[in-house]
Amino acid sequence: MGKIKQGILGGFRGKVGTVVGSYWNGIFYMKALPQSYKKGRSGSQKMQQGYFKELVSLAMSLSNEDLEFIYPKKPKGMTRRNLLVKQLASYAAVVDKSKTVDLDSLATLGNAPTADLPAVSVAASRTVLQISWDDVTYYRDQHPDDYPVILVANITQQQLFLVVSPVMMKPSGKQSFEVDLKPYGRERDEFSGFMFATGQRGSKVGFGTLAVTKRPERPPKKKTKTDEKTPDSGPDQGRTKVVPSSQA
Repeated sequence: MGKIKQGILGGFRGKVGTVVGSYWNGIFYMKALPQSYKKGRSGSQKMQQGYFKELVSLAMSLSNEDLEFIYPKKPKGMTRRNLLVKQLASYAAVVDKSKTVDLDSLATLGNAPTADLPAVSVAASRTVLQISWDDVTYYRDQHPDDYPVILVANITQQQLFLVVSPVMMKPSGKQSFEVDLKPYGRERDEFSGFMFATGQRGSKVGFGTLAVTKRPERPPKKKTKTDEKTPDSGPDQGRTKVVPSSQA
């Protein structure tokens, strides 16, 4: 912005060519007209922008509880969700001039091991999602009583889920379980997944844990010693307390 000191143009107001004159607080001012500058984004910029939106959407599909399970120790200098975005970005793939996260190649996140766990098969069938494993590995042989956690990726809809297995790892043989398909996608969607080793010898299924949203019924209240105590026998036994009738 330039000031006009009564020079060859003198003080003025309004638009003159590509400048605008104005008067404020006893001083004449001159400034350039605002100009719009529109330049279309290049193909690579559009592709990168769409890819970043996809990464953020994938990271948001997991809850804070899920992230705490995947990353037990909070990373330094960034949030757990940002670290998830960074790890997912390493699975970039360009398909039909579109950059995307190759969820079919996703093999590990956080502290999950990259080997020695059985491969997981995830398939939709009508109204259920079937999750199974069959490979014989050293870890499986040494931890047959573990209840693993399965990361399920909906490749079609680009979403991530954590599912707690209600069945044990077992040392060999095919192990499988089914969950309702509706929360995870549709029958025609393509799925993939891999296993997290938990080291837990009891199923974590319960209210407030992964993939469980319905609060279970409270167990019956245990009787206390005072509840189980019988009335004392003796002279006072004949004394009966008269309770007014509710119909009175």
